[in-house]
Amino acid sequence: MHVHLAKVMLAVRVAGLAAAVACTSQTSVMPAACSAPATYAGPSLRDPLPKSSVTLNSAAQSGLSQTEVTRLAANFDTAFRATKARSMTAAVWQEGGSPWTHQEGSDAEQLHYWASVGKIVTAATILRLQGDGRLSLDTPISDYVSGVPNGDLITLQMLLNHTSGLFSANEDAQVRKNSAALDLPDLLDVLNRRGSYACPGIYWRYSNSGYTLLGAVLEEVTGEPYHQAATDLVLSRSRAPRIRVLAPDDPLTDLAPLAPDEFNPAHAQAAGGVVADAGSMAIFLQDLFAGDILPAAQVAEMFHDLYPMADPGLWYGLGVMAYDVPTGEGATLWLGHSGGVEGAKAVAAYVPSRRAIVTVALAGDGSAEAAANLLLSALDD
Repeated sequence: MHVHLAKVMLAVRVAGLAAAVACTSQTSVMPAACSAPATYAGPSLRDPLPKSSVTLNSAAQSGLSQTEVTRLAANFDTAFRATKARSMTAAVWQEGGSPWTHQEGSDAEQLHYWASVGKIVTAATILRLQGDGRLSLDTPISDYVSGVPNGDLITLQMLLNHTSGLFSANEDAQVRKNSAALDLPDLLDVLNRRGSYACPGIYWRYSNSGYTLLGAVLEEVTGEPYHQAATDLVLSRSRAPRIRVLAPDDPLTDLAPLAPDEFNPAHAQAAGGVVADAGSMAIFLQDLFAGDILPAAQVAEMFHDLYPMADPGLWYGLGVMAYDVPTGEGATLWLGHSGGVEGAKAVAAYVPSRRAIVTVALAGDGSAEAAANLLLSALDD
């Protein structure tokens, strides 16, 4: 491994979150039956973020200098070699102009899979419906889907922030052996067979199952398939030209192959079913933090209550992550989401202190976050 990137990887200390492999539990298994929502009893939440941290002026026009562009190209080459990726797409944007982008190892027209980064799209779609008065985050999931363990006590907000206590079905050995998509009845069978990890509200624990249920809510409220609802309500409001939510039967003909490629990205759906090039993902984040997809107040709401994740320095809100990335002078805040399955890793983040956005997706199992941090180091202070 290149020495420079090795140091960066040690400094970042953040792990890609999988659409197919959930985080390690911080809690023991508890009985599935609960009589009432529990008061949160986990480690302390992060201090609230100032509103300025989640507000982006996308019209500012400073952009990247030629020196920065040259360094970005060199750092991309270093990251691509060190991660041993089959292919990689990356973009960096800083206060104006068009993102710097580069792609290596695949055809320029091929899109990459962003895994759990797609949870941002699911969360934004739910919040769009909330803003339109079509649903409330305080509504229990049982109002939309019957048969969910503790469904009368689990609110949509708990599903968004992973405090529902629900088992993540992708951790089940039988599910992992089956390459077919998991439909809603099968998911409910797994959730009832495995039981809950905790009563709703008491602990944070990553659950892809919660996002699959949110996809079912979106379909119930809109009368459209998840991919169409997310496209109509969220992606249509973005200027990003090459980003889409995969339909269950998407042929994937324009997708850069995963490495290895046993996982079918179209199966992830609301838990992480977005493909894009890095430039389009950067533009999508611009539009989100600029208030063009959701009102600024709702974007701030996504980052209001930030729960500690399994790894130090990582925090979870409503379909988004906050990262306190260690530096020599403390920590740098990133806002966005990571994603990963076997054969693909990704990160998309806004860095308020630099007024910059960095997006990286790769086919392989190297660290997208380390590559992103290396790219950011190319920017002038």
